[in-house]
Amino acid sequence: MSEKSSRHGFRRRACVVTWLVAASLVGRLAWAQADDRSPVAEALKRAEAAVQRIVTVPDQKRTFQNTVGAIDDLIVRLRLDTEMLQFMAYVSPDAEERERGQQAEEDVRNWLIGLQQREDLYRAVKAYADRKPELEGERRRLLDHTLRDFRRAGMALPKADRDRLKQLRTELNKLSIQFEKNIREDETRVALTQDELKGLADDWLKTQPFTSGLYLVGMDYPSFLPVMDLCESETTRKKVWIAYKRRAGQKNIQLLERILKLRAEIAKLLGYRHPADFEIEIRMAKNADRVLEFYKKLRPLVRKKAQRDWQEFLDAKRRHTGDPKAKLYPWDQSFYEKRLLREKYAVDTEKVREYFPLNQVLQGLFRITQSLYGVTYRDIASEAEDRGWRLWHPDVRLFEVTDQATGEVLGHFYLDLHPRPHKYTHAAQWGLYPRKVWPDGTVQKPLAALVCNFTKPTADKPALLSHDEVETLFHEFGHLLHSLLTEATFGEFSGTATARDFVEAPSQMFEEWVWNAETLK
Repeated sequence: MSEKSSRHGFRRRACVVTWLVAASLVGRLAWAQADDRSPVAEALKRAEAAVQRIVTVPDQKRTFQNTVGAIDDLIVRLRLDTEMLQFMAYVSPDAEERERGQQAEEDVRNWLIGLQQREDLYRAVKAYADRKPELEGERRRLLDHTLRDFRRAGMALPKADRDRLKQLRTELNKLSIQFEKNIREDETRVALTQDELKGLADDWLKTQPFTSGLYLVGMDYPSFLPVMDLCESETTRKKVWIAYKRRAGQKNIQLLERILKLRAEIAKLLGYRHPADFEIEIRMAKNADRVLEFYKKLRPLVRKKAQRDWQEFLDAKRRHTGDPKAKLYPWDQSFYEKRLLREKYAVDTEKVREYFPLNQVLQGLFRITQSLYGVTYRDIASEAEDRGWRLWHPDVRLFEVTDQATGEVLGHFYLDLHPRPHKYTHAAQWGLYPRKVWPDGTVQKPLAALVCNFTKPTADKPALLSHDEVETLFHEFGHLLHSLLTEATFGEFSGTATARDFVEAPSQMFEEWVWNAETLK
């Protein structure tokens, strides 16, 4: 996958993390008795009570609101009760709180696994659907999605198969959470001498721990990416690249192997040809064959250009090394890209950083988005405690978003922009609370968080962003705007809760602002 669009590439963290997207690995609506020791026990008990109210409604008295709408209500309330605690697993500097957050995430997902396999809830929704109610818009879509998801949870299967499916999904849930935790908590460092880091600036060297004549280079973005971009030593680039790719090591390989087997067995149980068809069914592409057909058309269109690019990079390496037989490797790509920019286009990416101090970039981003969308952002971090808002680290900022025309508060967002130990290592937007219109007409306002890993400022130097990082910031802020400016009625469809092969489109369009000359000026 390309660096520009890959969630797991070096550059682009085109990643949006929403509660329902994360839960989709294991199914959205489920049930299991809450363990009183769970950090979310009380929230799960309230959710279970809400389910009981739905299933006890007589079939002849079923309405959209007391059945389908009530499911959306209870899911959103569960999010409001548990989402911040789950989020802490990814951002809190406190180890105990991270553990509680991870346990909360696992318990909520496990509760959601069984709910979608509750026969009484399925019968309640089906009894309402069998009356063929005349619904339009979001209401029709919510009913259709609810029935679809019951089917995908195996409600058409015999009970023994449903029980097996629940067991598989519960295990998949646990392993998926552990996989991410292992990466987040990986503390790999590569010990290197100053000579091995030739090409790196003194300011960068000062950011790396130094002991016994060796720099201990970390795997966070501000440490890893400059080595890939600037280090003259191919051996060093290779060492660091391999260390980065091996974060969490053999334990995650074992987890991944098991995860793939679980996904395959789940798909087979549900009658799909393979896991890809199961995953893609709820996306715009609908099935794996359409994806393969798309690639079949795309590859010939881009192959010639790709071959020319490959040759240009290879020639650059052979000129640089003086070795006419040199080969090109993955750890060479970023280094020779930057070298070609300097040699061929007189663009020094490190010099360009001087034009992008983080605070100035944020001001420009804010000016553009406030003007485009007619909104105002106000930093309310100093008011957070009095308002009951959580700030989990001194770096974190909190903003209130209002409509310029009406003065109405539209939502709130957090910024957590700098790396620290055990924090989520990529760049992503979390849609924490969805927009939701409650049955009484009141509106739950959205809350989102932008989590990045940009170099932290020092006492004598501001945080400077590469143009790639500016693009990343605009991209992820596009996701944040998607979460904040949504006008969805139901939490199910709020903000970035769209098909996964659409969700990146608004942000990829929004990031194009950073290539606009007027914007850059």
